[in-house]
Amino acid sequence: MPEGGLRDRLIHESILKNLEARLTTLGWFAAGREHAPITMIDEFPNDNAEVAPNTLAVSLGDGDGVPRELGAKNESHELTMFVDFFAENDSVGRDVRGDVYAYFRGNQIQPVYDYSTGGAQFGTVEVLDDIQKRKPDRAVNKWQKHWYVVSFTIVDERDYT
Repeated sequence: MPEGGLRDRLIHESILKNLEARLTTLGWFAAGREHAPITMIDEFPNDNAEVAPNTLAVSLGDGDGVPRELGAKNESHELTMFVDFFAENDSVGRDVRGDVYAYFRGNQIQPVYDYSTGGAQFGTVEVLDDIQKRKPDRAVNKWQKHWYVVSFTIVDERDYT
């Protein structure tokens, strides 16, 4: 079973792919939509870079704090996830943010896959009830004008036996 940094990376990648599958089901990536195509990336963009409209960034926060012991060889790790959407306008921004929020609110148990060995599921993580949605007011670049965020904490219980 993956551990350490590999495990964190696989959790991040699984959350991104799970969300991408949901947004695909909702038609956000379908041809013929009236908005620019949505592009998903796996990190928050550099403030000095130019970001295309409708870029959705799924990122893992820095650090996970102190693990909580659940027994002799079991720990609970909390990881913060951010979904930042840099929309072409406020209408598309609110719609996508609402769908992202609803997805994680309604699917609090997220499957985790080991993409390093073919994609078999090796566990799950839990999305806590601290899901937040907001519109940051610190836009410093033109591409941040219609910036929407969903953030939440996930809990990963790790067995070291």
